[in-house]
Amino acid sequence: MEKKICIPRVLKNIAYVLFPIFATILVLLIFCLSYPLERESIKAGVDFYDTNTFAEDYANEIFGSLTTVDVLKDNYQTDAYSYYYSHTETVENNDEVKSINYYTDYYGSNVMWLIIDNDTKMAYTNFSYSLDTSTLENIKNKIMANSENWIYQNGNIETTIDKLSNENIEYIDSTLNQEGIETIGNMEQSSDTSNEITRNTRTKNNYTIYTALLDDMEYVDSIYRDRLLYNTLSIVNQNLVFLIPFLIGLIIALVPIIVIGIGRTRKQEGINLNWFDKILIELAALISIFIGCIGAVFTVSIGGASTIVTFTLAISIMAVGLLIMYLACILFFETLVKRLKTHTFVKTTIAYWLYVKIKDFMADLKMTKKFVLYFILFIIANLLAFAIMWSDGFPGVVLTIILYVITFSYLAKRIKSYIKIKDAINELYKGDTDMYLDENELCKEMQETGKQLNDIAGGLSNAIDEKLKSERLKTELITNVSHDIKTPLTSIINYVDLLKKEDVEGEKAKEYLDILDSKSQRLKKLTEDLVEASKASSGAIKLNMERLNVNELIKQVSGEFEDKFKSHNLQEIITFPESDLYINADSRYMYRVLENMYSNISKYAMEGTRVYTDIAEKDGNVTIQLKNVSKQKLNISADELMQRFVRGEASRNTEGSGLGLSIARSLTELQQGKFNIYLDGDLFKVTIEFNKN
Repeated sequence: MEKKICIPRVLKNIAYVLFPIFATILVLLIFCLSYPLERESIKAGVDFYDTNTFAEDYANEIFGSLTTVDVLKDNYQTDAYSYYYSHTETVENNDEVKSINYYTDYYGSNVMWLIIDNDTKMAYTNFSYSLDTSTLENIKNKIMANSENWIYQNGNIETTIDKLSNENIEYIDSTLNQEGIETIGNMEQSSDTSNEITRNTRTKNNYTIYTALLDDMEYVDSIYRDRLLYNTLSIVNQNLVFLIPFLIGLIIALVPIIVIGIGRTRKQEGINLNWFDKILIELAALISIFIGCIGAVFTVSIGGASTIVTFTLAISIMAVGLLIMYLACILFFETLVKRLKTHTFVKTTIAYWLYVKIKDFMADLKMTKKFVLYFILFIIANLLAFAIMWSDGFPGVVLTIILYVITFSYLAKRIKSYIKIKDAINELYKGDTDMYLDENELCKEMQETGKQLNDIAGGLSNAIDEKLKSERLKTELITNVSHDIKTPLTSIINYVDLLKKEDVEGEKAKEYLDILDSKSQRLKKLTEDLVEASKASSGAIKLNMERLNVNELIKQVSGEFEDKFKSHNLQEIITFPESDLYINADSRYMYRVLENMYSNISKYAMEGTRVYTDIAEKDGNVTIQLKNVSKQKLNISADELMQRFVRGEASRNTEGSGLGLSIARSLTELQQGKFNIYLDGDLFKVTIEFNKN
C-alpha cells in the first residue's frame, strides 16, 4: 500500500532548511552594503593589494616587527607578546651580520620579516630555522620570491606595494642617522580616504628591513581577514544587491508555510501533540535555552583560530553550534505554535497550573470552611487597611475602599447567582423545560449547580418529547388499525342483518345470529371509540366553542341515564348552585365527556348505592364532581385507571372498552379544562373543572 504523503509537513521541512540559508545571505548582504570599508575602491574594481587598507595593514606589520625586535633586544617580554625562542645561528666570515636570531610568533603572521641591526651586526627574523633559511641570503631570497614585498635600506624603499613606496611616504631625513629610525610613517592622504596613518617606532639602532607577504597565506591575521572581507564586499556590491528585497519576500513567505505545517502528520488528522508539547511552557523554554547554550559553546571556538586550517575547523564547529541553536529555536517555536493552535497555551503555563491547584484546593473545601477562610482573610485585610489608615492616612483609606468594593462585588455576584438559580428552579417547577441558565453568568461556586439544572431541564424536555412521540405513534397505530377493521366489520354487520331477515330454521342458528349481532355491534363501538380516542389525544378535532349552561347540560345527561340508573338500583343526588353557571366549551364534546362518565358509573357502580353529582363555583372556576361506590375492588391507582384499555374490574367481563376515561380526559383538556380522578378505597370520584364564563 502506497504511503500517504503529508504535503504541509514536507513543505515545512523544506522551509526550515531554506530559512537559515536565506536569512544568512540576507544578513551578509545587509552587512556588506552597510560596511564602510574601501567603498570607492570596491566600486572602481580596485584589487585589494592596491588599497589603503592593505597598505595600512602591511605598515602595521612592519612597525610591529620593529617593536618586536626592540623588545627582544632588551630581553623584555610582556603579556602582549608571547614569542618562543627557536634558534640563534652564528655567522662567521660575514661582514654584514655576525648572528641570526630566529623567533617564532605564537599566533603567526602572513608577513615574514628580516631585520638587520647595522650597529650590532645582529639579524632578527620570524622565519623558522631550517636548511633553506640557515643563511642570510636564503632568507632574503625567500622574502624576495613573494609578489608583495617591502625593503628599507640606506634610507631608501624598494617595494612592489605602490602605496608604501618612496613617492607615497614622506621621511624626516634628520632621523635617519646614527641615532636610528625615530619615525617611519606619515603616509600621505589618498584620494579615496581621509584617514592619515601615522606610526612611531623609537629605537637606538640603524636598521635594514626586509619584509614580504607570503603568497600562500597560512595565518588568520588582519591582512587575511581584511582581504576576505574586501573580496566578499566586492562580490556582493557588484552582483547581489538586487537580492535583498527578493530574499525578504522569500523569508516572509516561508513563515506561513512553516506555521501551517507545524503539528501535521500523515498518520492522523488535526494537530499532533507530543510529550514536549504537554509540559509547562516555561519548562519547555528552559530546555530550549539549555540546548541553545550548548550550541553557543561551540560558536565561541572561532576565537582561538590562528592558521587557516584551524580557522576552517573553527568555522565548521561554529556552524555546528549555530545549527544546534537553530534547532533549539525550532523546538520552542513548534511547541509554541502547537499550543496556540490547540488553544492549550494558557493551560500549560505555571500561572494556570497554580490557579488550578488553588482552585482544586478551594473546591475540596466545604462551603462552611470556605466561608470561614474568606471571612478570616477579610478580617486580616481589614485590620491591615485600618493599620495603614492609622499610620499613613490616605493610602489606608484607598485600600479600605478597594477592600469593601471587592467584598461587595463578591457578595453581589453570589446573590445575583442565587436569584438566577432560584428563578430557574421556579420555572422548572412550573413546567418550563425550555429554560436555560447561562453558567458563565454565575459565580464559580454555583456554576456546577447551574449546569445540573440545565441537564435536568434538558432531560425532562427530552423525556416529554419522547413521550409525545410515543403517544403520537400509538395514536397513529390505533387510527390505522381502526380504519382497517372498520371496512370488514361493516360487511359482517350487514350480512348479519341480511341473515336475520331470512327465515332461518333452528333455535340454535337464531341464537348464534344474535351473538354475532351483539359482538359485531360491540366491536363497532370499540372501533368508534378507538378512532375517537385517537382524534382526541392527537388534537385532530375541530371544536366549536360556545357558552354552555352547565346546569342544563347536567340535567340533560342525567335524564338520558335515568332508566339505566334505575335498572341498577342507583339513586342520583344532584346538587345545583343557586344560579346557573356557564363555561366556554364545545357542547357536542362536552356532552360526550359527561356521557362517558355516566356510562362508566352505570357499569361499575355498586347496585343499591347513591351517585352524587355536585356543580359548584370556586375561585372563578366551575367544578363538576361525580362520586360513586365501585362494585369491584379498585386494586389499581388513579393514573393506571386513566390509561387506555384499562378497566377497574380485573375479570374484564363488562362490555366496556377501557377507553371512556381516556377519551373524556383528552376531550376535556382539548377544551382547556382539567380532568382528575380520585380513588379512596371503593370510592370513585371524578372532577371536571373549567374557567367560569
